Amino acid sequence: MNSFEKILRSVTEKMAMVAQVAIVACMGLVVVEAIKRAVVVGGIRGSSEIVELLAAVILSMGIGYLTFVKGHVAVGLIVDRFRPRVQAVFDVVTSAIALGFTIWLTQAMANFGLSKLKDGLETGTLQIPLYPFCFVITFALALTCVVLIRDLLKAVIMLRRGGEA
Repeated sequence: MNSFEKILRSVTEKMAMVAQVAIVACMGLVVVEAIKRAVVVGGIRGSSEIVELLAAVILSMGIGYLTFVKGHVAVGLIVDRFRPRVQAVFDVVTSAIALGFTIWLTQAMANFGLSKLKDGLETGTLQIPLYPFCFVITFALALTCVVLIRDLLKAVIMLRRGGEA
C-alpha cells in the first residue's frame, strides 16, 4: 500500500469513527428519551430532530470507509468464476458507474447545502441550521469519489495487464 492509500485509509477510518460516536450518541439519546417518557410525562424536546441529523452523520461518514475496504455487497459469487481479465472488465464497468453516480450525488448535495445556506433553513423545534449537515454529507461523498477513482484506476491497470495482479 502506497502513502496515498495509507492516508486515504486513515481519513476514511477517522470518518467511520465519527459515525460510530454518532451511533452511540443516537442510542444514548433514544434510551434517555424512552426512560424519561416512562418515568416522567413527556420526552426530550427536539429529540427526533437530533436523531434525524445524527442519522445523516452516521450514514454519510461510514460510506467512504465501507467503499475503501470493499465492504459492500458484490456479485462476487458469479464474477469470481470468470477469468481474471473478464473480472477486470466488470471492475472497470462497476467502478465507472459507481463513480459517475457518486459524483452526481456529491454535486447535488453541494447545491442542496448551498441552497439551505442561502434560505437559512433550520429544523422546526430546535432551530438547528441544516446546511452544515449537507456539507458534511458532501464532504463524505467527495471522499468516496476519491476512493472510487482509486478503485477505477486499479481496475484499469488490472485490465491493461490482462487481469494479472
